[in-house]
Amino acid sequence: EGDQVECATCGYEGLAMLASRYYGLVITDLVMPDISGLEILSRVRENDPTIDVIMVTGNANMESAIFALKHGARDYLVKPVNPDEFKHSVAQCLQQRRLLDENQELKNMLGLFQSSQAIASCLDLARVHHLLVDAVAREIGVGRAVGLFQFDGKLEPREVKGMPSALGFALAGEIISALPEAAPEPHQISHIKLTPSSASEGIREAYLVHIHIHSGYHGLIAIFNDSGQELPGISQRQKNIAFLVEQSAHAFENVETFSQAQDLLFIDDVSGLFNHRDLEVALEREMKRVERYASHLAVLFIDVDAFKQVNDTHGHLAGSQVLAEFGALLKLSVRDVDIVIRYGGDEYTVILVETTCPIAGMVAERIRSQVEEHLFMEAEGLDIRLTCSIGYSCCPDDTSTKEELLEMADKAMYAGKVSGKNCVRKISTSTV
Repeated sequence: EGDQVECATCGYEGLAMLASRYYGLVITDLVMPDISGLEILSRVRENDPTIDVIMVTGNANMESAIFALKHGARDYLVKPVNPDEFKHSVAQCLQQRRLLDENQELKNMLGLFQSSQAIASCLDLARVHHLLVDAVAREIGVGRAVGLFQFDGKLEPREVKGMPSALGFALAGEIISALPEAAPEPHQISHIKLTPSSASEGIREAYLVHIHIHSGYHGLIAIFNDSGQELPGISQRQKNIAFLVEQSAHAFENVETFSQAQDLLFIDDVSGLFNHRDLEVALEREMKRVERYASHLAVLFIDVDAFKQVNDTHGHLAGSQVLAEFGALLKLSVRDVDIVIRYGGDEYTVILVETTCPIAGMVAERIRSQVEEHLFMEAEGLDIRLTCSIGYSCCPDDTSTKEELLEMADKAMYAGKVSGKNCVRKISTSTV
């Protein structure tokens, strides 16, 4: 019908094509060997919400059709596809595309609404960061940006767009050092000049879009000039940017509420520590940070030696109090950023973030020594003495997979118990 058509041999090739050039319409199968058509739909809606998607499938059911349409598919066709139905659906999509192109303001407002909808409905913090940085950069019309958000009371770069991570982190450091002590006003957008260098890829200036939530200042998005160009004017875009930031504030508050509700599922009743449900989630999150920031972490598996004797001698109520006190002692033995988990029974796990293997060994030995010297339930007049066996493993030194990391720490702990208890052990990959 006169329209140019380009085909991809698989889902990932299609995503690569979408990343490299503009398309007015995407037609995708629901089921492919490498990636789901719903994932294609999700990526398209995030990257350019105005692009229509037609979903095609041979395994039609009402649930998949409703899911696809609710998540932004323009149409849903069942194989074998009726040619007339297919032409009609494509024609409708392309007609809408032409109308949108003729009315740029409508196109911008539709894209803005759909971007804000995607941000406001997201409950994953890292995803909110990504969507917001991408949406603000797209609204201003540039391809390079860094999102800096509050983490443990300080600003950290959490999202880098359109440049190497190392450059993004360096620019973030320069921006943080240039910020005034007083928090900027809500909806404030400031402009700063940056120090050009051979490594900065032509970046000379930035807009700083500041973000506030109910609890105060939350961070900023730094928008940089594209190579060889100046930053575009934003006087006509400020209302749209403020709208996106307001939607993100709602999203951040929703994430916080959702996180608090999730915490209730992940808290151990006896010790007040995180429980085994949080181990997988926390370790997955921290290992992604290791990969992204070329950092280190270590996992400690800790078993209280001969704890059964406490229950047998003093009763289970006293045993529960000892377990809570043991957890509190562990918390005092590590940093606030480290994660202490009661794995179950008399076993605990500690995730030491940004910690090298030698330091992890020192921390493990310090914990072992402090437990050995501590008098448990001294205030109740019982003066219970305990020891513990600790096994540890390190990422990426020992392994870069979550399963192996846990297995190595667990086996090291049991090797220590077999060899006499009250010790710290580490085993190599070949031993696992």
